[in-house]
Amino acid sequence: MKSIGLAVVAALAAGGCPPKSAAPTPAPPVGLAAGVKGAIEQWRQAYEVRSMDALARLYSHDPGLVIVQDGVRQLGWAAIEPALRGALSRASSFRVRITELQVAALGPDAAVASGMMTRESTDGTTTVTENGVLTLALRKDDAGWVIASEHYSYRRP
Repeated sequence: MKSIGLAVVAALAAGGCPPKSAAPTPAPPVGLAAGVKGAIEQWRQAYEVRSMDALARLYSHDPGLVIVQDGVRQLGWAAIEPALRGALSRASSFRVRITELQVAALGPDAAVASGMMTRESTDGTTTVTENGVLTLALRKDDAGWVIASEHYSYRRP
């Protein structure tokens, strides 16, 4: 933000016009968008059936993998895997709904996706409902699309 403001001030001081905004990002290729959306649907279903094996296949196992949720950052599969196992074991069921999903290509083998997500989890006694924004960065490897970064921000009631 600050650098944009400085660019505008510099352009105006030089007697010119402020810089034009970048052109809108073109829609991703159909195959890329479909592949990313398919991986996200598999991720959603893996949560609902509480399958650690299915979730593990959908995440990069690189040390750079990052998940941010509720202001907490976890780095690398070695830290994330036990946290996922714990979340799956604490809930007797999950319901995940993703709407307004948008996919943007970052290259032929990388994309970012963002949408509105509602996640309900129950332990059989208490149900917790979270409504927020999910953002995933994915990359394509030999096995298909995998999550390289996940960020979920939700409002507390």
